[in-house]
Amino acid sequence: MTLFRGIADDVDLSEWLEKRIFPLEAKLTADDIYCGAMAAALEMIKSGTTSFLDMYFMMDSVAKACKETGIRGFLSAGIMDLGATPEEAEKKLKDCEQFISRWASDDLVTPSVGPHAIYTCSEDFLRRSVALAQKQGVLIHMHLSETQKEVEDCKKEHGIAPAEYLEELGLLCPQLVVAHAVWLAESEMDLLKSRGVGVAHCPISNLKLGSGIAKVYEMRKKGIRVGLGTDSAASNNNLDLFEEIKFAALLQKGTLLDPKAISAQEALDMATIDGAKCLGAEDRIGSIEEGKLADMILIDLANPRFTPMHNVLSNIVYSANGSDVITTIINGKVVMEDRRLLTLDEGEALKKVQTASDDLLKRK
Repeated sequence: MTLFRGIADDVDLSEWLEKRIFPLEAKLTADDIYCGAMAAALEMIKSGTTSFLDMYFMMDSVAKACKETGIRGFLSAGIMDLGATPEEAEKKLKDCEQFISRWASDDLVTPSVGPHAIYTCSEDFLRRSVALAQKQGVLIHMHLSETQKEVEDCKKEHGIAPAEYLEELGLLCPQLVVAHAVWLAESEMDLLKSRGVGVAHCPISNLKLGSGIAKVYEMRKKGIRVGLGTDSAASNNNLDLFEEIKFAALLQKGTLLDPKAISAQEALDMATIDGAKCLGAEDRIGSIEEGKLADMILIDLANPRFTPMHNVLSNIVYSANGSDVITTIINGKVVMEDRRLLTLDEGEALKKVQTASDDLLKRK
């Protein structure tokens, strides 16, 4: 969705999706998605992200971008049956299964199932999606309770809240990672905790779309695994995880009137080891330890933002941004050194992205 950066701003989620994004997505080709994914990978590597969880379609294009740039991707084949015939829905599930089979043993790409949301997937489609994920032993990734409207619509249609609806369908499980979880009642949080569900908290996107502020302090207090996300350059509008770290801490402090609500260490944990726990990958990534994969970044502390240096952790959480990252190492391979990308030509890649985006907007 990097191709959509800056063209769908200052609207709520409903208008953002239905009037701006969905019409553009209908025009996308596999090459478009590849260009957008290359731009996203470039931006993430330069700002210090070594692993990401994504949901989209034509995900072989995203996997190709991961392999070429060297970034680690947990890739969910985004599927929905809204407006689809039974035959079309069946094909989407089959394509998802084949995508998982193609990438099941890759060292950088981890495939999974991505039923988009309760408002774009039927009950039967959701049940079949979780059955597919359980059969393949992979993650399930979907949006949940992003807006108040989503919750109200679910209660009108099903008589229960979104998390309760997913519980009825058997989707709440340790394999599930839900994006946003802004409008959860306490009883729903208890459900997520009891089922081992992970949450991808996207504070800046939630603020920009006017969706609200997730109750991260309460979720963490209950023991729910919470990681951080950007939600995309289309709704954020950048992929700098350092901004999310700072916002995640400050929003909880401000809304709860408690400067101790989320500490610097807790905010950093959400971007590292807690994110890895959400992905079920804490044995491989998320911290620098013997036996884990060599995913790490080097930060330039010799700049005005870090001077004077009294507390390194505090400076990283409250002062740093992605431009302070000088070296990125993924899977033991140096993919950026001294701010220079080693796996692709940055200038050429950016030209291709601009061209792809311009062509997309002209398309009928």
